Amino acid sequence: MHSATDLELVAAFCKQDKRQALGILYQRYGHLVVGLCLDYLKEREAARDATMDIFEKVTLKVCNQPIDTFRAWLFYTSRNYCIDVLRKKVREREHAAKIAASEAVEYPSDERPLSEAHLAHLPDALARLSEQQARCVRLFYLRGHSYVEVCEQTGYDLKQVKSYLQNGRRNLRNHLEKLAHEQSK
Repeated sequence: MHSATDLELVAAFCKQDKRQALGILYQRYGHLVVGLCLDYLKEREAARDATMDIFEKVTLKVCNQPIDTFRAWLFYTSRNYCIDVLRKKVREREHAAKIAASEAVEYPSDERPLSEAHLAHLPDALARLSEQQARCVRLFYLRGHSYVEVCEQTGYDLKQVKSYLQNGRRNLRNHLEKLAHEQSK
């Protein structure tokens, strides 16, 4: 079976459901597909994952399409897959940018600026917040990350991040005022 042509292997897979035939095709062309995916995706792990996805698609498509040259067909299938992955990434970035642009930081108008005495207690007050609130507050307010970046770094969804920030800001102010009051005694 190893000496069979590509089209004979495709026929053996399609007509006799011989998975071994597909394995031989993978041995012949897997490294080329990885290289092609690496050219497009620029990350070795992403290229390997894409190769596995492509060969999975091959098992579904190869029997339903007329193929004159398997290598050329595999190349175009792989190229199109990588282009689709890149388009999806662009759409995700554009969507994230729209969310970030629409999500301006809104401070309640009745909040007054914190005094130096309050700010001196910031590390202690942050330590009193829940882990989720403290993490979101540090990333968003102290490091200047956007909502989307905070979501990506924490794994929380946008609603959770907004909630942790709102509650964290309120709790932080309360802790700061309490600590400043305790010190003034």
